[in-house]
Amino acid sequence: MVTPSIGTIELYKQLEVLLISDVPVFIHGSPGIGKSYIVNDIAKRNDLELVDVRLSQLDAVDLRGIPTITNNQTVWMPPVFLPLDENSSGILFLDELNSASLSVQAAIYQLVLDRKIGEYSLPKNWKIVCAGNKINDKGIVFKLPSPLVNRMVHLLLEAKYDDFKNWAILNGIHSYILGFLGFRPDLLSSEVPNASETNPAFCTPRAWSMMSNILKTQSNVNLISPIIYGTVGYAAAVEFISFIKVYKTLPNIDDILNGTCEIIPSEPSALYALCSAVIEKYENTNQAINIFAYSKNLPVEFAVMLIKDLIVKDENIALLDEFDKWMEKYGDYIL
Repeated sequence: MVTPSIGTIELYKQLEVLLISDVPVFIHGSPGIGKSYIVNDIAKRNDLELVDVRLSQLDAVDLRGIPTITNNQTVWMPPVFLPLDENSSGILFLDELNSASLSVQAAIYQLVLDRKIGEYSLPKNWKIVCAGNKINDKGIVFKLPSPLVNRMVHLLLEAKYDDFKNWAILNGIHSYILGFLGFRPDLLSSEVPNASETNPAFCTPRAWSMMSNILKTQSNVNLISPIIYGTVGYAAAVEFISFIKVYKTLPNIDDILNGTCEIIPSEPSALYALCSAVIEKYENTNQAINIFAYSKNLPVEFAVMLIKDLIVKDENIALLDEFDKWMEKYGDYIL
């Protein structure tokens, strides 16, 4: 039986519960789907310090510290990255745990269960969060020893398009990517290529975020096609470049925002591109009024998608009279 995975929005909720419960957790997930980002973000949201320890880069002695002689006795000096202030509070993030050597994993046993390692004790207001890649992700991953497995709660994280889209809208991800992934959400994350593939790149939320930064510097994809191949993989890149050509067929987005355009594309790919372009260019509630009017001419599923995404970017549109009128027509389609 396969344990169901969760998306990033659900992970935030589960981590909040575990932080309050002070129960250690291991987040399993493929590379580039946001494990480290989420742990960093949840520390900020809760005003917690964060110590990020990449265990794959350590030896067992690095955790316990080195011995020194005090009063004719051996005392182990803890490493500088472990918190000492008893009045502090934070998250000790043990990343890449299952990529660490077995000796390092063994050294973690006591820290995870008893919050101690050697003479060192973790301050009481610090929480332990661990993370690592899945065994089938073709990375350097070791199976965790069962005693260590049983010391933690295990959550399986998966990249989910709806979660990524909400984050992408709020973080200014390029409209080309939002439109394309709306059309091909299955390409948000792809399988790691086989060893025989000369181009090792593959799709992940992190790869698409990198692609967004590149496009903001150079949006002419014809000039940067090798970079696109090397960011998300060749197959996805070919589809992505073809999709971008759709943008040249769209009506003027500024005219839509200004309420002077009634042209509606007919192709689904163009409608996805149109909605993402409108969201990216949206700036104020005056434009929202025109978007409400324009959306009523769109196919229902795209009208609903456009306004739902607009709410993610600007919650204030829900206060407009036009929103109430729009809901009278489309409210039954909002899930």
